[in-house]
Amino acid sequence: MNTEVGPFRWASLIVLIGIFEAGPASPAQDPRDRQPPQGPVRAEAHAVADAGGPFNALGATLFWGGWGYKFDRPRLERNLAALRSAGVDYVRVLGSVGGASWGDRETDPRWTDYDAVIAGLTDLAYDRYGMRVQWTLFGGSPSTPAGPSRDALVDRFAKLARGREQKIFAFEIANEARSNGFPGPDGLAELHRLGSRLNDQTSVMVALSAPGTGAACATYADTGADAATIHYERSFGREGPLGPLRLPWSYPSAYDSKCPGRLPAVVFNNEPIGPESSVRSDADISRIASGYVMTFLANNAAYVLHAGPGIRGGGAADLAPPLRRHANFDELPSFKETAAALAAARSYLPAGLANWTRQEPRAAMAPIQGDAEVYAATSGTGFVALLLGAEKPVTMHARTGATIEVRDPGTGKIVRQLTVKAGETFTLSGYEALVLIGRA
Repeated sequence: MNTEVGPFRWASLIVLIGIFEAGPASPAQDPRDRQPPQGPVRAEAHAVADAGGPFNALGATLFWGGWGYKFDRPRLERNLAALRSAGVDYVRVLGSVGGASWGDRETDPRWTDYDAVIAGLTDLAYDRYGMRVQWTLFGGSPSTPAGPSRDALVDRFAKLARGREQKIFAFEIANEARSNGFPGPDGLAELHRLGSRLNDQTSVMVALSAPGTGAACATYADTGADAATIHYERSFGREGPLGPLRLPWSYPSAYDSKCPGRLPAVVFNNEPIGPESSVRSDADISRIASGYVMTFLANNAAYVLHAGPGIRGGGAADLAPPLRRHANFDELPSFKETAAALAAARSYLPAGLANWTRQEPRAAMAPIQGDAEVYAATSGTGFVALLLGAEKPVTMHARTGATIEVRDPGTGKIVRQLTVKAGETFTLSGYEALVLIGRA
């Protein structure tokens, strides 16, 4: 329920964004009318960039993309079009996957047309829909046991990338390697070896795998990987539904205690909580859009929309109870609104936000402070901040004067504009989420 304080309706989760003013999102258009992004993706400090400069990368899980290209092209394109309507920059696809729960959605390197399938999907996503692919080579496929078959698959992807560097967002060697064919010290050693083998053959960014609990240093420290992929915890725990939003802020301090400063500076929020995600799901539009915002505030470089239709795309294991996942993105009850909220967030956040200087909650230099947690990042006279926990009225303090426009992240629309002076206080409450865009 929304409540009102004075003339304003405010939020329990608020973003304050400075340095520029943004208008409303662009009108919807056919996703095939959009021009593909130019140039290869590269690391730029904490952010990713291409020929157009740094950008706040938005990805989406589409694990079944290889199977879809070979066996159900129309539905694959239906989902690519839906994702592009959300402003998605890239899709995350498993390069090989099989086993009991994947029997009707496997992608098998032993297919005689495998190389054509992988290349074809890469070209289709980029040329027609303006999206890159993040290829995760090993998704738990029994067809590639440890040893030569894995070396061969790495080499095939390196060959695929030649001449297509601008079409590939990044490579990841394995999805949750410890659980998908790379167990124990030997598996970790092979993961490192394959990462180096691929990195030696391509300029495309290479990540290794999402580490298990306490294993980030063992997985990534001093490996030469270009980026780390992190799967932040999806459970609500004691903090409730806002808990998962805080977790990108924990990188790298919660991960590098045994190897300070030796983890990759670039990190992808690779499988956050989302609609019909496993462990715990969350389809709330405002929280999804706010999770995207928090990702870059926390100096993470990419956010992936991880939703049920992107897992097996209607595979039997996903349609059966208790999962009952939808087969297509546009069938999710709130997908149209979620897509609009994410597309709007991409338009109003400053490009390269991951490279701004983040300010800890209640830090002396934070532009906005209050009775609740405020996560902030600053650049010059601009600032972006995220307030959590203002269901009831909270008093906020402006350290510097600023003009601020207030947006509802669930819609992207401006709901209020205001000006505050240095030292001035104001009270916020109401909406679960608000975005404030201002200039100090």
